[in-house]
Amino acid sequence: MRPLYFIFWFGLSFSFRLFFRRIKEVRPSKSRFGRTIFVSNHPSSFLDPLVVSRLRKPIVYFMTRSDVFNRFTRPLFWLAHMLPIYRQQDGGNSQEKNKKVFKKATETLARNRNLLIFGEGITDDIFERRLKPIKKGALRIGFTALEDLDWKVEIRVQGLGLNYTNPGILRGDVLLAAAEPILLNDYKNAYLENPSKVISELNRELEQRMQAQITHVKADEHVVLHEQIMMLNRKGMHVDCHDPKLSLETRWLYSQKLAAYLNALSEDQNENIASIKNQINTYLDSLRKLGLKEAELYWFAIQKNWRLLTFLKLLVQLPLFVIGLVHIALPTMFVKRFVENKMKRPVFWSSTKMTMLLVLLPLWNILLFAVTAQFISLDTWCWIALFFALNIVALGYYLFLRNTTLLIKSLRYNAQSLRSVVAQRDTVLQQLETLQF
Repeated sequence: MRPLYFIFWFGLSFSFRLFFRRIKEVRPSKSRFGRTIFVSNHPSSFLDPLVVSRLRKPIVYFMTRSDVFNRFTRPLFWLAHMLPIYRQQDGGNSQEKNKKVFKKATETLARNRNLLIFGEGITDDIFERRLKPIKKGALRIGFTALEDLDWKVEIRVQGLGLNYTNPGILRGDVLLAAAEPILLNDYKNAYLENPSKVISELNRELEQRMQAQITHVKADEHVVLHEQIMMLNRKGMHVDCHDPKLSLETRWLYSQKLAAYLNALSEDQNENIASIKNQINTYLDSLRKLGLKEAELYWFAIQKNWRLLTFLKLLVQLPLFVIGLVHIALPTMFVKRFVENKMKRPVFWSSTKMTMLLVLLPLWNILLFAVTAQFISLDTWCWIALFFALNIVALGYYLFLRNTTLLIKSLRYNAQSLRSVVAQRDTVLQQLETLQF
């Protein structure tokens, strides 16, 4: 590993345990090295390469959009295993420029190293559970490398599926699934006869394999409905509304099953779904009038002893919050304001904040420890242990703030005032039970 890649690889192990509540990898790779071009979906911009490179065993070199490379960033990106790739939408003679990129990719694969490409090419501003059309670049790079290496090595292309509950929310979940790889050498004769045809056919196959690794909702009108159904029945990948007794993989499979059901609806079934959708929207309008979200209604009015349990949690989290006021609060507030003021697209916020805090929090606390060491004498290993314990402090600090806010809000409501909307919710759930899938 190059130095910057290793630093992020090591540091993110702690950051991800704080950022994500649950992490799951389906069909993991067994080897760190190889000649595989991994092609992933791209739901969360900067966060995606961090997740793929840290959670999976293979060491990868990232194919990164060229417009972020300049004379200042290029040396840093080289240290982080990043290679530029030129897109048509960026302008210029992208095909000619990519010839040099393909040569560099061939050299990387020849050294028994893996590449990572985000096949969709772009990230939407609004998080959606679907796969956009996959570009053909990964297959072109693979076949070009095989030609340059005289077909003497094996090169594979493997689809990956990133599944977040919501990448922009702290303490969400992430599941990363891998498809069966495609061995490009098996298509040598067909490729030599008709390269364009083989690349197009394999690209469709790759896209289908990638769709099977994520929740893929086809119709625009079903994207929001899919999320609402998961929110209400608490079985799927909704970030706030889910049954904690269900495993993350079970919730992921349910999310896929629900999407497949919506994708296959007949005209008559669509009419029934439209009726249920209207009932859901009416219920959500009632919640909005009360100033509540579905998760809050569930906690305040349905989950037993929620206030007592939350109060007990606050007693445990309070000491961590107080310590966090010194060690966590200032860098966190600075990063939050800086990122949200400088970056117009919220899709970049979560990953940028994480990366900045990965650098600033250690520096800030090393400074605090250096000052404290002038007055308190401790063994070196004690300082190291305290430094790593700050991960628990950071989590306690965040949870205390969140739980305090919820507990204070819950005091505005009582069971009597929420009874009618709970009854409305029960009616919607009964309708959802009629769906057969």
